[in-house]
Amino acid sequence: MEHTITHIEIPAPDLKKAAEFYSKVFGWKVDILPDNNYAMYRMTENSGGGFDASAKPAVEGTGPGLVINVDNIPSKLNEIKSAGGKVVMDKTEIPGGFGFFARFLDPNGNYMQLHSQN
Repeated sequence: MEHTITHIEIPAPDLKKAAEFYSKVFGWKVDILPDNNYAMYRMTENSGGGFDASAKPAVEGTGPGLVINVDNIPSKLNEIKSAGGKVVMDKTEIPGGFGFFARFLDPNGNYMQLHSQN
């Protein structure tokens, strides 16, 4: 048996905000399950997770570092701001040729990161 992560839950006290933000900015498909106080999201056909309305976001800079790959970090940061997120760190080079990263808070206060090779 492989010991891989199969489902990632993101705290989202406001499911509607989470659904709107991640659908708009990243194109994720989100289905809110109101009876469960939960929403399921799909990033690709085989990957996704859930938004948990009963969970609270970790304090900024703590918890797992969730990283989302994008083609253009500055453009995505503009989308994030327009959709109600907050930029915490602008595009920054990763030494050693590993590309670039940036950090943001989603509308529910989750600390997330972007990654790009260019």
